[in-house]
Amino acid sequence: MSDDPPCYMKEVVAQPTVVVGAGAVGSALARALHEHGAPIIGIVSRTHADAAALASKVDAEHVSSSVTQIPPATKRVLICVPDQQLDQVAGELARASLAHPWIAAHTSGAHAAEVLAPLRAAGAALLSIHPLQTFTNETPPSAFQGIWMTLEGDENAYGYGEALAKGLGASPQHLESGAKPLYHLSAVLASNGFVALLAAAQHVWENAGLEPSKAFNALSPLVERTWMNIQNNGTDALTGPAARGDHKTIATHIAALHASSERPRGEEVLPEEAKSRVMEQNMEMERLYASLTNVMIQLQRQAGKLSQRDAVRVQNILKNSPYKVERNNSA
Repeated sequence: MSDDPPCYMKEVVAQPTVVVGAGAVGSALARALHEHGAPIIGIVSRTHADAAALASKVDAEHVSSSVTQIPPATKRVLICVPDQQLDQVAGELARASLAHPWIAAHTSGAHAAEVLAPLRAAGAALLSIHPLQTFTNETPPSAFQGIWMTLEGDENAYGYGEALAKGLGASPQHLESGAKPLYHLSAVLASNGFVALLAAAQHVWENAGLEPSKAFNALSPLVERTWMNIQNNGTDALTGPAARGDHKTIATHIAALHASSERPRGEEVLPEEAKSRVMEQNMEMERLYASLTNVMIQLQRQAGKLSQRDAVRVQNILKNSPYKVERNNSA
């Protein structure tokens, strides 16, 4: 770590910072700031042991399980807790004795800075800082490099947010508060939705009689090549039966899915409870396949790559599927 941080980090480095939350996001953010010379003076977590473990990694002297006990010298509080805890943390933090002015920022993607409104009376400027990235407990500090970091909140807190983002190698992006839920939904679909989609692919893979533990390794090259194609060509990367308007193959898929719902996993004998659970999962796969296929059809029609006749043929297959989805038949 350099002893002379970049100029845009000086506002971050010069201000004593407390991180509230020792989970995946809080841990990654605290470690990244520490690597760039920001003075992390305290870690707060509901579990004292978790706070102490993170504090030892970032040389934070103060460890606590209550935000009401953070050091009075604190000038920046980064709140990295689950969304449903933001109200409670704000109410408790309002009782802390911090010297005015200071900045309170949370890392929620869905909520505006205004969720921290009780802190204004305590002298805080409010900010939401959302790193557009997925985090686990093993995520390295380098994960902030090159990502979007969206900022929303009080104007007098933006300078700090921009300095923090740039200092970590991220690109600061201003966002209107009303746009946050849909912005976050887009991120959830791209990240969490992708995990769910691959889990669905694994489930169908298993129904084909293949070893489920091998599904991800087998599908990985396909996923990686698809992502490369998307990066180069956007949604023009779409291939497969829906892109071609191949209604016969799509009908075969739906028939196979429905057959697996009627008779889970071929001739395998399952307890009634397990059989019911598998049937429910298979029916959900039918709904998911129909919904995704309809989106694919719309993409191809908008790109002028699929005739109305072929689109209608596919949509008629979907319409007659046992698990229908609402769709626009005027493609």
